[in-house]
Amino acid sequence: MISSLIVSLTLALDSLLGVSSVAATADVGIMVYDLTADSCLYEHNARHTMRPASTQKLITGITALDNLGKDYLYTTSLSYTGRIDTAYVFCPEDSVMNLRRGSLCGDLYIIGAMDPKLDSEDLDMLANRIHEMGIDTITGRLCGDRSFMNDDKYGEGWCWDDDNPELSALHFNRKDALLQNFAKALRKARIVVLGNTVERTCPSTALWLTSVTHSLPEILERVMKNSNNAYAETLLYHLGATNSKPSTAKKGIAIEEALLKRIYSSAPSQLVQSTSVPPHRFADGSGLSLYNYVSPEMEVAYLHYAYTHDHIFPHLYEALPIAGSDGTLAKRMKNTCAELNVHAKTGTLTGVISLAGYCKTSEDHTLAFSIILNGCLDSEKARNFQDKICVILCE
Repeated sequence: MISSLIVSLTLALDSLLGVSSVAATADVGIMVYDLTADSCLYEHNARHTMRPASTQKLITGITALDNLGKDYLYTTSLSYTGRIDTAYVFCPEDSVMNLRRGSLCGDLYIIGAMDPKLDSEDLDMLANRIHEMGIDTITGRLCGDRSFMNDDKYGEGWCWDDDNPELSALHFNRKDALLQNFAKALRKARIVVLGNTVERTCPSTALWLTSVTHSLPEILERVMKNSNNAYAETLLYHLGATNSKPSTAKKGIAIEEALLKRIYSSAPSQLVQSTSVPPHRFADGSGLSLYNYVSPEMEVAYLHYAYTHDHIFPHLYEALPIAGSDGTLAKRMKNTCAELNVHAKTGTLTGVISLAGYCKTSEDHTLAFSIILNGCLDSEKARNFQDKICVILCE
C-alpha cells in the first residue's frame, strides 16, 4: 500500500510542479514523510539549503519543549533590600486592630525575565499585592534588574526597516519599558516611591516579595498560532539562560545545535541521507533573520523527533495553526479535505514563503511535511501552491 501511495503522490506532485508558474521561477524544496509507516513519500530538493522564515519557530519551539518542558514558567519577581516597617492602628468601626500603614525601608527590585506576555493587569496585580501587605511607601529606589540577558536590542540579520520588537529583560509591550510601566502601576495603587527609578542588578542578599508567572504553553501558543516574533525570541533566550546568565542568542542556539545533532544521530535512514548534520545556520529564534538557513529535510527531521516524543508532540500539535480554523492558517484551505486537517507553521519574508507541519491521509496515516519557497515574490500564488500540495496529501 505504501508503494502505491508513493507512486500516486509522486505523480500528483510532479504534475503540479510541472504546471506551476511558482515552481517555474522560484527555488522549491519539498519533503513529505509518513510518520505512521516510517517511510519517505516524496522529496524535491529536500536537502537544499534555504531560508525558512517563520518555520524557524518550529526549531525553537521543539527545542524549548524538549529542554525546558511544558511546566517551565516565565517568572517576573519583586525583591527588596532593607526592612518592612508596619504600623497597626485601632479601627473604631470594627473595634479591632487593623493594618493601615507600612513602609519598605530600602530598595524595591523588579527582576525582568523577558516575559512578552506581561501586561498592565499583571503589573497592577504586583502593585496591589504590595499594597495588600500594608506597604504604602518605599523609602528607597525602584530598581529594574535586566541581568537576565545581554544588551542586544535586535537579532542578528534583522532588517533595519522592519517593525521589529525590542529584545530586553525588562520587556513590556514590545519595548524596553517594564520599569517605567511598573512605576505607573505603583502610583495607581497609591504607593509612593521616595527614591529614584534606576536600573540595577538585584543583590543576592535581597528578599523575595512576590512574583507573577506565565507558562511555556501560553508562550508557545502565541509563537505558533500568531507567529509572534517577540515571543519566539524569548524562547531562545530562556533556552540560553539554562546554562548561565546573562543569556544570549548564541547560548540558546548552542542548545538548538546540540538537539540537532541528537536528532540526526538517531533519525531513521528513510528520513535523513546521513547521520551527519547537513549545512545549515541558526541565527535567531523567530525566523526574522536573513541569516537562517535550513532544509526541508531538516524541518521534517525536527517534526519527526517531536512526533516520537510524548513530552513534545501533544503541546506542539495543540499550538500549531489549524487550516481553515485559526492562527495564520485561519483563511487557508477552506472547503477542502485539508480544512481542519493540516496543523502547520507558516513562514513569510520578502521572497520566502514556507509551510511545515502535520496532516492525515484518507487512510489515517499521519504525515510530516515541509514546503519552502525561496525567490518567490508573489505571496498569494505561493500560498495557493502550498495549499494545493496539502490537499493532495490529505486526499
